[in-house]
Parts: sequence; structure tokens; C-alpha cells
Amino acid sequence: MSCEQSRLQIGADPAASTPELEEHLRACGACRQFREEMRTLDASIRRALERPPQLAGAPRLGAPWRPWALAASVLLATLAVLAVWLLRPSDTLAHEVVAHVRAEPESWLSNQHIDAQAIDSALRGAGVELDITSDQITYAQSCWFRGHYVPHLVVQTSQGPATVMILRNQTVSGRRAFHEAGMSGVIVPAPHGSIAVVMRGGGSADAAAAQVQQDVHWLPDAT
Repeated sequence: MSCEQSRLQIGADPAASTPELEEHLRACGACRQFREEMRTLDASIRRALERPPQLAGAPRLGAPWRPWALAASVLLATLAVLAVWLLRPSDTLAHEVVAHVRAEPESWLSNQHIDAQAIDSALRGAGVELDITSDQITYAQSCWFRGHYVPHLVVQTSQGPATVMILRNQTVSGRRAFHEAGMSGVIVPAPHGSIAVVMRGGGSADAAAAQVQQDVHWLPDAT
């Protein structure tokens, strides 16, 4: 189950659960926090429906005004729910990229250069070629991500190691920068899909992303 699927399920019924959802929540702290917040808001809405709050200093509302107070309470609770959705990272693709990188912490630690055969193996099936020399790449894997195998590379740059994920099957309408879990990154559109670049700390991923965009060649006959 992906983060997007789990949040849709939680949003539909915060109190409900399934084995698949619980398995995902055990490994994803962000989604656990999201469920806690949604359950808190759900409880607030229920209390508002049962007894609309009185405004401080206002006279008690008579019976003709109670339906309006009830409607106002429901509206406020609904706005609070929408605020949570808007204030949380709206880009679930970026969130899942970060979650994937965090799940492979060993990728940052490798300092051995990867040979050309291993790089070719990581790129196979993704329909791309790279102009980057092998001595710049210290990690190369073909990883399962959103229903497809995608190249997951760590490239050494002047600002430090940068994780590069080539996402042929994930399109974005424009550049998307993100900051999460001590990482900063950017997802940029590409001729076929998109490219995600993630760096630890406060390093800017824009320069690395621009270089990768030049170095990646998309094969037209790939599926």
C-alpha cells in the first residue's frame, strides 16, 4: 500500500483499519501522524454535531438560531479538515520518493565506484542511457516504485552525494521542490516521465537535477 492509498483510506474513514493499512503505518511515521490528526478532527466534528459551541460572551441561542449554529460548527470543522490536507505535503510523489530513499540508508554510505555493467543493469528496462561516467556513481539499483522498476542511483556532486530516481512512468506538470525528513529535493519534468533528485541537509538539488537532465537520454522504443 502506498502513502497515497493509505491517506485516501484514512480520509474516507479515520476509525476504520485493514491489515494492509496497519502494515503500512508501522513503517511510515508520516501516515501514522496523519491518521492521528484525522481521528482528532473526526472527534471534533462529532462533538460539534452533538452540541454546537457557544461563542464567548454571547447569549445562549434560542431554538430558531440553533440550526444556524449547527451549520456554522460543521463548516468550521470542515474547514479544519481541509486545512490539514492543504498544510500537509500535497505532493505525495515527493513524499514517496523521500520514503523510498529513507528505506535504503545504505545507498548514502557507499563510497565504491560502480562498474558500467552494474549501471547498465540498473537502467535496463527503464529505457534510458546516461552520459555520466561510472566513477561518479557510487550506488546503482533497479527498485520497485509505484508499480514499476526504476533506476535508483547515487551520484557524487560538488555539493555531496545526490540520489537520482528516473521515473519514466510518473509525469509532473512542472518543477516541484520539497523539503522533508532532513532532505531537500526537486522533481523535474522530462521528455518521458520525470526525474527526482534528493540531497541530505540543506544542499540545493537544482544544479544536480539540471546536470542529470542533460546526461539522461530517453530511448524512444522503450515501453
